[in-house]
Amino acid sequence: MEIRVKRSSLLSELIPMQGIVERRTTIPVLSHILLRAEDERLHLASTDLDVSLTSSCEAEQSSAGAIAVQARKFVEIIRAVNAEDVSLELEDEKRLRIDAGNSHFKINGLAAEDFPTLPQVLSDEELTIPFDLMKRAIGRVIFAVSTEESRFQLNGALLKLNDGGLELVATDGHRLALIENDLPGCKAADGVLVPRKALQELQRFEDEGDMSFRRSEHHLSFRLGTRELICRILEGTFPDYNRVISKENDRQAVFDKKALSQAVQRVALLTGDRTRAVRLALVKGNLTITAANPDLGEAMEELPCDYDGEELKIGMNPDYLVHFLSALDTDKVRLDLKDENTQCIGYPVDGEDKRYLCVIMPMRI
Repeated sequence: MEIRVKRSSLLSELIPMQGIVERRTTIPVLSHILLRAEDERLHLASTDLDVSLTSSCEAEQSSAGAIAVQARKFVEIIRAVNAEDVSLELEDEKRLRIDAGNSHFKINGLAAEDFPTLPQVLSDEELTIPFDLMKRAIGRVIFAVSTEESRFQLNGALLKLNDGGLELVATDGHRLALIENDLPGCKAADGVLVPRKALQELQRFEDEGDMSFRRSEHHLSFRLGTRELICRILEGTFPDYNRVISKENDRQAVFDKKALSQAVQRVALLTGDRTRAVRLALVKGNLTITAANPDLGEAMEELPCDYDGEELKIGMNPDYLVHFLSALDTDKVRLDLKDENTQCIGYPVDGEDKRYLCVIMPMRI
């Protein structure tokens, strides 16, 4: 392999690769990126065996070849050099020479044959999704994806295709986030569970335009430009989320989103690490947020709101409420409530999405 590439182009493709690479692994090759010179392009690939990313950039190729190099060190080198072009040349199947201006490196790698065979999603059915729509949907729900590995069926979001629409739902058992938007040309299909890591990596993409989505029996493919992310479908049954979206919350309070978020964060300063809970007390036109901790003390803050119902008190995890508020891009937020034992449902006021909501389970204080 002997090839010359633009440093800026190479770096823009390497950076997304870092999120896929396994830093702590008992399989050394999973901490590597596969470089392959072919057809006047430099092709790159990384995988953790569940999520894979491939991409490529234009290059001046003198000879073909491939090698797997240690990802972190290779990215550090390309980021550190200040030349406009970078030359890559194989000295043998496990050693790569890097020349960039006055900088010269020789790094050890692994034979390309040692790199895992990447899955392929072979399907004639392809759905085109505007990437800004998909990225926004991920940002609206990813905070609710469970991080508890024991609840593997909740370690991702349910991607559901409806006739003319796309729905994304995530829950960790304590909260639930759901977004739905119109998608012309979309046909109804069974929902699939997209793992959290795949969602995180898609969210980091900065490209614009349309993304193509395909699925096979065990894998999903998301292609955007020259990048293709393939992930294994999570197995398991996603909960019947419609059951936790209460239809009986008849008390509504409207707040300034920024003011509510900041007030909750201030009061939460006096909550404990083990018991993260604040109390919201609503009366006509006013919200009082309180927290009490026997070791730290007490906090209270009042906030005006648009509320005309009877007095109501409810305990809530402040982090859950703040995460939901941070995902909104509207100035106003509406909380639908019933009583202290019923979940709170949050909605944006005049949001651009067809439907977006967040369910937060109450806490006893």
